[in-house]
Amino acid sequence: MSAASGHSVVILADLLIDGTGGDPIGDAGVIIEGNRIRAAGPRRRLGTLPGAADVVDLRGTNRVVMPGLVDAHSHLWHFFRGDVQVRQFDSPAYIVARAVRNAARRLDEGVTTTREMGTPENLDLGLRDAVADGVVSGPRIFASGMGLAVTGGMYGKQAPFRRQTMEFTGADEARRAVRRQIDAGVDFIKLFATAGIGERGHSQMTFEEVAAATDEGHKAGKTVAAHAIAADGIKICVRAGVDTIEHGKALDDEAVAMMRDAGVALVPTLAVGRTIAERAVELGRGAEVAENARRVLEVHQRSVRLAYEAGVKIVVGTDPAYGDSMARECELLVQTCLTPMEALVGATRRGAEILRHGDDFGTLEEGKRADLIVLARSPVEDIRALSEVEYVFKAGIAVRRPQAAR
Repeated sequence: MSAASGHSVVILADLLIDGTGGDPIGDAGVIIEGNRIRAAGPRRRLGTLPGAADVVDLRGTNRVVMPGLVDAHSHLWHFFRGDVQVRQFDSPAYIVARAVRNAARRLDEGVTTTREMGTPENLDLGLRDAVADGVVSGPRIFASGMGLAVTGGMYGKQAPFRRQTMEFTGADEARRAVRRQIDAGVDFIKLFATAGIGERGHSQMTFEEVAAATDEGHKAGKTVAAHAIAADGIKICVRAGVDTIEHGKALDDEAVAMMRDAGVALVPTLAVGRTIAERAVELGRGAEVAENARRVLEVHQRSVRLAYEAGVKIVVGTDPAYGDSMARECELLVQTCLTPMEALVGATRRGAEILRHGDDFGTLEEGKRADLIVLARSPVEDIRALSEVEYVFKAGIAVRRPQAAR
């Protein structure tokens, strides 16, 4: 089932969530022509349906159609669903093979676009192009390549992790590193602005370094994402002009006010911390790690609530070291402070917006790319329904559908 060659597909469902944040629409549908949406909304406003269209009529089944998911913080190269650890010493060929498998899995879960946040040796650039060319199956990829870190920063002496970073010292070297990544073909720049993954991640980049890297990226039309844990580092990043804060585990009132006023979005990635808290012993990391993860998660959730109450835009991303899904991340965000609809907007429209592609995908509106999913029931009523994906359309092509519909 495909509309990519110019053929039409019509999907009729009991409920449509368009991703804009508006109320769900009953007795609704979407008309796809080629890889674009011709119309979306109430059935009565769709007009005459194309005569030769393939019609997927799901009315009377409680099915829900909504935009494809946008994972705003992913690492396709380093997660194994159900496996106990990430294998950092694997060869580039093995890393690519694992990423190819994970890309197909993410697409099957309804993720039609992903923002890759730092990959060893810029391997995500090739995967991005392979997906775009149809060589392998996966979400549309926006790739940062290797993240930028100060000399000896972020991963320190952990040699296998350092394959993921390009190191520099000083503002001039920061500019040079950004230029190298732009020349390599990255879609945006990732900075490891602070240390660590706990709530005490202290600043490592100076203001001058962050500002130089950000300025260089912006001059080339690239957005800049900053891994930033604690409030002091986050404030440096916001003053320097970055576009998004990744994680933001230990925010304070001043930091969230600065983010709101500057229009800097937060991508919290809560689920990975919850997984460590719940499964550390099973994963071979010990009871002490589990207890620390529970404490850090509480701090992290308080930070998300602080940002939310201040009016900071919250965007959904998974950081899936252990295969955490968008459904799980949304569930945890709803448990923390967001409404289900706010979580859905964060998982669709907001993700497209921080990629600067809000006019191309992320909502079900006329003229936009036909990325959409069909769920078995409404995630507005129960956000966990986001895991019950039955159909996935990416750019007008049905890449997943129930066995009975094949």
